[in-house]
Amino acid sequence: MSKPVLVIGDTHAPCMLKGYVPFLKKIQKKHDCGRVVHIGDVVDWNSINYHEKDSSMPGAMEEFKAARKQVQILYKAFPKLEYMIGNHDALPARKAKTIGLPEHLLKNFKTLWGVDTWTIHPRFTDLEINGVIYRHGDKGKGGAMAAHKNSVAEFTSLVQGHLHAQFGVVYHANQGDCVFGMQVGCGVDHDHPAMSYGRVYSAKPIVGCGVVYSKKYAVAEPMFL
Repeated sequence: MSKPVLVIGDTHAPCMLKGYVPFLKKIQKKHDCGRVVHIGDVVDWNSINYHEKDSSMPGAMEEFKAARKQVQILYKAFPKLEYMIGNHDALPARKAKTIGLPEHLLKNFKTLWGVDTWTIHPRFTDLEINGVIYRHGDKGKGGAMAAHKNSVAEFTSLVQGHLHAQFGVVYHANQGDCVFGMQVGCGVDHDHPAMSYGRVYSAKPIVGCGVVYSKKYAVAEPMFL
């Protein structure tokens, strides 16, 4: 029987919460996890997003340097990792497309962030491991209980991130089978200035991660702050 899969939530470096990596290592040891999946948005790229800019925020180079330091902390802790490109990770390529710059002129993800031994999966990929789908979460159905709705739509167990305020495992069964949808929360520091856009919403980020034992059973592990 395969070992459980550890699923890391959105980290949005340099906005990753202090203590999140030690928490992940603790959960990895607790469940004796084998493979590790980062569900997407390892970096934030606040400086180049499509929203209005806060003048107090650092420029792109300063953000890149700070983000790379946090990515390297993750890389040292988890040198073997399946990485799902998220919508924030894809911002350089999205910006290049906006101005008509060929994407092949950009540095690839491994070179840019110094993560040579990670396996990188393109944006919108559905990664299948032992009958369970892993995706970032910026495709398919959204709104409340998005992972559950997507698992029902695909009728397969499914894990996603992207929606920071959603967390937990919900099961669905018909006469023939039972599947689950799991939201893994995130690993962000809600008080970081780059996360200020979320302060107007009543639902706040839930810090945690996921552990998948099989296509029938998964555990959502919250980080109590």
